[in-house]
Amino acid sequence: MGATATASTADTSPNFDQTSEFYPDEVSVFPPTHDGLKFWQFMIAGSIAGSIEHMAMFPVDTLKTRMQAISSSSKTPSITLRQSLGSIIKLEGLAGLYRGIAAMGLGAGPAHAVYFSVYESSKKFLSIGNPNNAMVHAASGYLQLWLAMQL
Repeated sequence: MGATATASTADTSPNFDQTSEFYPDEVSVFPPTHDGLKFWQFMIAGSIAGSIEHMAMFPVDTLKTRMQAISSSSKTPSITLRQSLGSIIKLEGLAGLYRGIAAMGLGAGPAHAVYFSVYESSKKFLSIGNPNNAMVHAASGYLQLWLAMQL
């Protein structure tokens, strides 16, 4: 069974032109700017990303906190994840997993806005000519954590 390749009518038509638009001659490895975003855009991106991450993980954190509180406050043996989840749902309903999420959201947004903007700004400042330098990324991460601890 032999398969032969045939050109479609679109490929052989005189109007079909493979321009350099699809195949650029030169690809830039080092962009002239870091993502082309401004400081306030990094703050908004950080705020949104941090808030979504915290909201997604909030039920898991609630379960962990309840398990730790019950284990440390009484002389009863540790409870399992299933027991903790069942207890919350039975006593408080599904909304019990999300109790306190508004307060967390109010703090996570501004905190992550600072994290992202300081990280990206320091990365831009430290990466003179080479935005893909691993040491610059590490130093920027350290700076944003250090600044966050100062606040």
